[in-house]
Formats: sequence, C-alpha cells, structure tokens
Amino acid sequence: MNENEILRRTSRSFYLTIRFLPQTIRGDVTLAYLLARATDTIADCSAADPARRLQVLISARDSLHAPSVAGYQAEEWTRDHRDPAEKQLLSALPRLWSRLHGQRDKLVAGVLGSILEGQIFDLQRFENDSAPLTDEELARYTYLVAGSVGEFWTDLCAARLGKFAADPIDIMRRRARHYGQALQLVNILRDRRMDEVLGRSYVNAADAARWTEQARAWLSDAADYCAALRSGRLRYATVLPALLGGRTLSLVAAQPAETLTPAKVSRPELRRWMFRALPVWWSAKRVRPLVAAASK
Repeated sequence: MNENEILRRTSRSFYLTIRFLPQTIRGDVTLAYLLARATDTIADCSAADPARRLQVLISARDSLHAPSVAGYQAEEWTRDHRDPAEKQLLSALPRLWSRLHGQRDKLVAGVLGSILEGQIFDLQRFENDSAPLTDEELARYTYLVAGSVGEFWTDLCAARLGKFAADPIDIMRRRARHYGQALQLVNILRDRRMDEVLGRSYVNAADAARWTEQARAWLSDAADYCAALRSGRLRYATVLPALLGGRTLSLVAAQPAETLTPAKVSRPELRRWMFRALPVWWSAKRVRPLVAAASK
C-alpha cells in the first residue's frame, strides 16, 4: 500500500482537500498529515499502556531532527491493530521519518513538534476523574494540535507559492491559526459526550454553547482566509474543511442531549457541498456566503 493509498484510507475528508492542492505544496502537506496521523494513532492505541504511548511520543518529539524515532518498533504497534490502513501507516512510520529527516527546510518538523506537544499534553492531562480543561488549556491544546497546522499551511504557501494571498502574511497566519483551532474545536464538540463516557472532558455541558459560538467565530476567520487566497485551485481546496466543519456543528446542535454517537456529515452530503463549492474556484466573493450557508 503506497502513501497515497494510506492517505486515502486513513483520512475521510482531508484527502479530498490534499488532492486538489497545487503540486508544489501537496507533498509536504501529505507528509505532515501522515506523520501526525501516525503519532495520533499511537496516542489513541487503547491496547497499549498509556505510559508506553507517552514514552514513544516523547521519543518522537526528541527525535525530530534524527533519522529515526529512538526505540520505535513498528511490529509492537501493528500487532494489535485490526485496521489494515492504520497497520500500514504504523509500518510506514520509519520510512516517513526518514523523509522528514531528509528535508532541507524545517516546516514539517516544526508543525509536527507542535502536534506532538499537544498529544503529549493530552495523555498527561487526563487521568481518572480529571476535571474538564480550563479555557486556557483548551485554547492551548487546540492551537498545538491544529492551530499550528494552519500556520504551517500558510508558511508553506508563502515559501512555495510566493504572493499567494491578497492580505498581509501576519493577518493570514492569525486567520489560519483560528481556522485550525475551529476544526479541532468542532471535533471536540462533536465527540464531547462520547469522550465524557471515556473519562475525557475537554468541554463540559455548561460551556458547550459558548465554545460552539467560538468555533463559529473562528470559522468566520477561516472564510476570510480562503477569500484572500489568489489561486482558485488553492481557494477551493482550502475552503472544503470549513464547509465540513460548519455542517458538523449544525448536526451536533440538532442532536438530542442524550445522544452519544458523534454526528457526521454523510458522504452524499459531502459530495453535494463539494459541488456547491465549485464557484469559489473562479470567484473569491462566493466564499463567505458559502461558509455561512454551511454553518446554518
């Protein structure tokens, strides 16, 4: 199974975005995603002792500029995985890490370092009967695992595509940070009730409405980000996660309070939104109304 196939089978929606990206940035985005998905798979491996998972993540963080992750044995992590794509991903981690080490710039290593810090924080923070995250902890966590990805995306575009946006880079980086945080917050709100059953409370029930509004505000920044992109191809690829995030928030809001199953946008609906988004390829003015419509 090659990397594109692993990407397709491990990413339900992000694969759609990546395949529309310009070739000059697609490879680095794919590498960053697969590495982050591999470490996230380790972090979530319920068959492994939490202390062992934490040990491997810390080793990965400390090995960011080394040709391999010290102490990582693929067989140890694939043994208990039933999902073929995840098994292949964990088997491919040494090869992916070697590619990371061979890169001239450090953009992928930088964003992976932030993501690893967030994953390590997640494992260390939650123990039996842990209190919900504070506002400061939640803001920091969403930045580490997702806001940093928005900044990486922006820095990569600036480095490889030149004048990729109509607005200044500092404004674009702020919007991109909020874009990433919005998407992570959507995931947290979507999985909130199930996470609570598992003893992980990122947002308690009393604060869910407030954080939902924050996610919507950050998605508004995401719309501004996409509207400022000069390339229609890049604009189309970049707006798709915002549409999926907005629709997911709406589905979560419509669920009965006792529902544990996370809300998900169906594949047919996702395809409809991909079709509805096509005009943004030619017109930046179509971005904001489209994102607003998805969030209703």
